[in-house]
Amino acid sequence: MLGCGGRPTRAVCVALALGVAAAGLTLAALLALQRRLVSEQKTEEQTLILETARQRCDLLKKVMLARIEEVVDRHPRAQSLAEVANELRSELEPFRTLLETGQGVYLLVVDAALERIWPPAEVSEPHLELCARNLLALEPATYTIPDECGRRGQTPRFLCYACPVVRRGALLGGLVIHKELDDPVRDVFERLNRAMTLTLVGGQAVLLVALGAIAFSASRAVAAAERSRAENERLAALGNLAAGVAHEIRNPLNTIALTCRYLERLLTSSDAAPELRAEVNKNLEIVASELGRLGRTLDNFVLLAKPAELEMADCDLAELVDEALSLFAREAEEAGVAIERAGQGPLPIRADADRLSEVVANIVRNAIQAMPDGGNLAVRTEKAGGMARVVFEDTGPGIPPGHLTRVFEPYYSTKRSGLGLGLALARRIVAAHGGDIEAANRKEGGAVFTLSIPLREDAA
Repeated sequence: MLGCGGRPTRAVCVALALGVAAAGLTLAALLALQRRLVSEQKTEEQTLILETARQRCDLLKKVMLARIEEVVDRHPRAQSLAEVANELRSELEPFRTLLETGQGVYLLVVDAALERIWPPAEVSEPHLELCARNLLALEPATYTIPDECGRRGQTPRFLCYACPVVRRGALLGGLVIHKELDDPVRDVFERLNRAMTLTLVGGQAVLLVALGAIAFSASRAVAAAERSRAENERLAALGNLAAGVAHEIRNPLNTIALTCRYLERLLTSSDAAPELRAEVNKNLEIVASELGRLGRTLDNFVLLAKPAELEMADCDLAELVDEALSLFAREAEEAGVAIERAGQGPLPIRADADRLSEVVANIVRNAIQAMPDGGNLAVRTEKAGGMARVVFEDTGPGIPPGHLTRVFEPYYSTKRSGLGLGLALARRIVAAHGGDIEAANRKEGGAVFTLSIPLREDAA
């Protein structure tokens, strides 16, 4: 989860919130623009459909009205088209083909009483008889059904004509034309609208996911930087303390060591009994050994607290691993630990061989000590992503899950006799080489330590 407690992470959260807001506003603007463009295009298509239908109907109206007026002119005393109905039916019969071919054209000729003259009802359309009432206005009318479609930006169903036939101010009858308006583009625009909406929403969703991933990575980087800064500050303070403590302890240690050697020489040159000399020598060796161990602990203490000074040279990481394993062969055998070595070929790197040997030795020693009742230690060397990698897998009890994030902290140890400096120093040495060391647990049980050092440029 993203933390928003510290100042850097709060800035990340604010940046993420602004990014989300910007993405939302962009999406709203793009959707509004999309709807506007689709609406404008659809309006143009609807206008074109209506204009095409109007042109066809205008021509049909002129032709049919000419036929009707021609019949009416032959009967100057007729007061209704009903009086010339038979002639009209005969005159208009050729237009019946137009009705029967499914072209979406519907026609109706009525008399002065608005009664149907032509065509028969079975080839008619129900709205025609209702529209015939518009003939009573004695004025030609053009309109659409439903009429509210145009106001809603929709394509009407019918284009309608009401054409009265008038003589001396009196209605003789009239012609009603309905042209069905197909809307073949409706589905196209609906699909286009959905597709564009999905594309815009999907694009913004991807952007939001990317922003979230960036914010998450930035938050982790900030947290890591804060931890590193805090650790560096702690180690800097510890370095000052270490320098003083080492100075105060090393002088007495040197004095004790010199005194032990003097006593050893004195006993060797005197006439003391052999048994006494042997016992004194044995105890002096123990003192010297413990003094040496204390001296090495002080050295590690100082090395951990001050920046690592490396003597870089070309070397082979695989060879360093093999040398370290050979040093621990007897110790592993006595502990009942079988060492399995995998990996072929050299791993050329640029490094301080002595320091890296200390790191490998520390990991191997910890693995053997973690398996007092015996087990297996698998060591694998390989190349991966421009890095020389060494993987150590043991079959011991593993690392408690709550301790995984702390195993590289100074003075943190799960061993009663350990000072917790080994892995902390190892991590510092590896980091100085531009590499990394990670700890994890195996699913089958046991711990896994992965050491990664950059390969030499000519071998990457």
